[in-house]
Amino acid sequence: MLSEIPPGTHCFVDANIICYYFVETQPLSERCVEFIKKMERRALVGSTSSAVIAEAIHKVMLAEAIAREGLEHRGLAHRLQRRRELIAGLSEHRKVPVLVQALTVHVEPITIDLLTRASEISQQALLLTNDSLTLAVMEKLGLVDLVTNDDNFDSLPGLTVWKPR
Repeated sequence: MLSEIPPGTHCFVDANIICYYFVETQPLSERCVEFIKKMERRALVGSTSSAVIAEAIHKVMLAEAIAREGLEHRGLAHRLQRRRELIAGLSEHRKVPVLVQALTVHVEPITIDLLTRASEISQQALLLTNDSLTLAVMEKLGLVDLVTNDDNFDSLPGLTVWKPR
């Protein structure tokens, strides 16, 4: 549970945590807001990657499209690409980088070296690209605490996975 993370812990923050901050999904949202407030107070230290921020922006954009337009989730990104005028009215996603900057979270840029390492991790840990990229960034930063709602990391040795549930 996120409330149990010891003060001062340096955590890698995954996209779904940022998304729950913006997209009302109780009780996950309430717990993620509390977690982010701890980072604001500097009780916890956060790092993430540019890929995670892009994923969070994308998820928040899709969630707003669902809420505003009553669109079905299945095939939503493809439909928005075909009906681009719907994108013009979406704005919540623009708040994601503003929040990250305000928190002074370290955002690790994705390099070809990290992508190469992620592909190795993918083969070893049997993970898809974004999850293995998260591990590659955590490895580079020397982090072992991961804040996520993703179950794919649960059985990996050497990680402490913190979830909002």
